[in-house]
Amino acid sequence: MKKLHMLFAMVLYMLFHSAWAAPVGWYDLKATWRDGTFDGQFYYDSSASTHVTAVQGTLVDLVRTVAIDRVWNLGQDEPQPWIFLSNTNPADPGGHDAGFYLTLVDLGTSLTLDLAGMNGLYDWSDWDVYNPGQLDDSPLLSFSIVQATAVPEPASAMLLLCGLAGLLALRRQRAVNG
Repeated sequence: MKKLHMLFAMVLYMLFHSAWAAPVGWYDLKATWRDGTFDGQFYYDSSASTHVTAVQGTLVDLVRTVAIDRVWNLGQDEPQPWIFLSNTNPADPGGHDAGFYLTLVDLGTSLTLDLAGMNGLYDWSDWDVYNPGQLDDSPLLSFSIVQATAVPEPASAMLLLCGLAGLLALRRQRAVNG
């Protein structure tokens, strides 16, 4: 009986945990700053230290159009409340020269941005535009974050299925034993 209670508690914990975290998966992001726009996707995982583990999309600003394909924070020792999404600069291996900050807020069933946090756009590729302050922390004007696909996390789904199978096996064994 004690094992059954533990199994039931684990199932309840999983349901409670999944109900209070935004779903894991890809999210579409459309963002507009004073001096540019981004259209693309990022992968959100509430159990990861940076929460965003991948990004793909296009940044168009006053200077150029560039592919954003890198989560800069992944290599940092200390997690930050913000994420910096950037390009991969072939002229500077391991470096970048354009990107933007996002300060995500997990609302439980969806994601939004903390508008008081860091959400600025930067492009250091053209000093004449960057230097006067144009692309040095261009302010965010609008954004849209929508979950791209609702796919359950495989580990959680597998644990839930194993638990249900265990409960069914226990019930069947009790029915056979009388």
